[in-house]
Amino acid sequence: MSEPALSRPPISPMRLIFKYLRPYFLLSLLAPLCVMAEVWAEVSQPDLMALIVDSGIIAGDDEIIIPTSLRMLCLMLIGVVGGLVSIRVAAKVSYGMGADLRADLYAHVMRLSFADVDRLEVSSLITRMTDDVARVQQVVQASMRLLFRAPMLFFGAFVMALLINVDVSVLIITVMFVSFSLILWLMRLAFPRFLKTQATRDTLMGRVREVLVGMRVVKAYNNEALEFQRFEAANEGLADSSIAASRVMSWLMPVVSFAINAAIVLVLYFGAIKVDEGQMGVGGIMATISYLAQIQVALMMASRVIESVTQARASVSRISEILTTPTEDERDAMSPNGVGRLPFTNGDVVFRNVSFSYPVSSSFSLSDVSFSIPHGQTLAIMGETGSGKSTIVNLLARFYDPTRGSILIGGADVQRVDRSSFRERVAVVSQSPTIFSGTIRDNLLMARPDASEADVRMALANASLTEFVASLPDGLDTCVEQGGRNLSGGQRQRLCVARALLARPAILVLDNGLSALDAATERVVRTSLASLVCTKVIVTQRVSVAMGADQIVIMTNGRVEAQGSHSELLERSVSYRHFFASQSFQS
Repeated sequence: MSEPALSRPPISPMRLIFKYLRPYFLLSLLAPLCVMAEVWAEVSQPDLMALIVDSGIIAGDDEIIIPTSLRMLCLMLIGVVGGLVSIRVAAKVSYGMGADLRADLYAHVMRLSFADVDRLEVSSLITRMTDDVARVQQVVQASMRLLFRAPMLFFGAFVMALLINVDVSVLIITVMFVSFSLILWLMRLAFPRFLKTQATRDTLMGRVREVLVGMRVVKAYNNEALEFQRFEAANEGLADSSIAASRVMSWLMPVVSFAINAAIVLVLYFGAIKVDEGQMGVGGIMATISYLAQIQVALMMASRVIESVTQARASVSRISEILTTPTEDERDAMSPNGVGRLPFTNGDVVFRNVSFSYPVSSSFSLSDVSFSIPHGQTLAIMGETGSGKSTIVNLLARFYDPTRGSILIGGADVQRVDRSSFRERVAVVSQSPTIFSGTIRDNLLMARPDASEADVRMALANASLTEFVASLPDGLDTCVEQGGRNLSGGQRQRLCVARALLARPAILVLDNGLSALDAATERVVRTSLASLVCTKVIVTQRVSVAMGADQIVIMTNGRVEAQGSHSELLERSVSYRHFFASQSFQS
């Protein structure tokens, strides 16, 4: 059976944020304390200003002006220090948290199954690990100041205004209630638009990645203009979705400004009445307007935080989707079949009525496929393009599990075996070799980090690489560019063969893994491989390669058309005779 649809409940945004803030708990407490000192310094100053105006200037008490001014200066210095420290702490916490989150996402993605990677899409995974994490990091950094500063400043200024005159404060409460209601309504409208923006960003990332990887093909066919048009379509889609989200959020600032300005007008009108009645002083009105200005600043900051949080909420949900997707090991642990380490001591391979459909496809790539190969023998798989050869390789490497049927390795059902122990016994060399930046030695030791120098030399010899490595100035320590750009296609394939052999696999799978070699080098490598005591599964289009195999399987439209030795298939397989004749072989 294919992988069960296992899942875990989604992580709430706050729970995810708090989980990664936990290592920075003490620093996280320091930031709001510093913000509190900063806000206290700010909300105290209008009251002192009112004291200077009413008691110092209007009442003519000059002795109160200088001491009060010095108190305002001291408060200003306290506010500056508190602000600087809170900014520094917020940066340290947010960047540390972002680094931890990216590291966990990367480690989790590396352990996902190929089916989950196909479902989530590579371009989307890249966007989530970079852009989405950056958004969360930015909102945490802003929130550690603004999320605390905005409500502290708002309530501090409101309480101080309330102490000046209760009647005037009722006006402020009414205006603020209307403002908050509008802000929450706008936030609800904006959230789905931000989700769509991130999805269109995934599409753009996929387009860019595809073109950059296939740049040689694009240039070879002079398709730059066509690809630019396709990029423009994706780019305009991102722009349109971003504009749609921004159009909603653009109402935040005007709403806040209108509310505050309306409150200031009402304060001036009713404040003038209070002054005439002797219930307020001119300094009290000035202080109230200053507090309204502080409330406006607080609401402006709150609107920025709300906009950032709305965007980050969409990003957190996308990050949560990755972290709640079970890894291969977790799927094994949750499997109803129960799993353990691979018990086999040989490389017998049995496909028993195997059918398979890729997660992104509605049709079957393999249908009722059965064959077997004893340990130590060689099986060649041939067939036209799209016949299912590479799908067999994917199942042998357990990148996917069969939809129906079973695969037995050494008598053990692979779905009852944990993937890590299974892959210790199986090595795959693909037609498109994957070489990583580093040295030749680094690429080889990926297969077995504890391999001895003698083991490395033996793997090089079996892959016919000894002379090539010896000709290099630095030998095994020669640097290789990313993707092996400074190596030829044949050299890259042989390096991948050597890496696979260094793993000492019980089963060696070559998916057209020798296709880039010239005939003479291929014969040398095949001769070396024939002497190895392991099961070899070779996907090939060359009859010269298949002839040396103990068994040959001919695939047609995802089914086994015929199986047997070279001589047997010449007698009973029309497809094999076609391969044989087309490559100018004579019986």
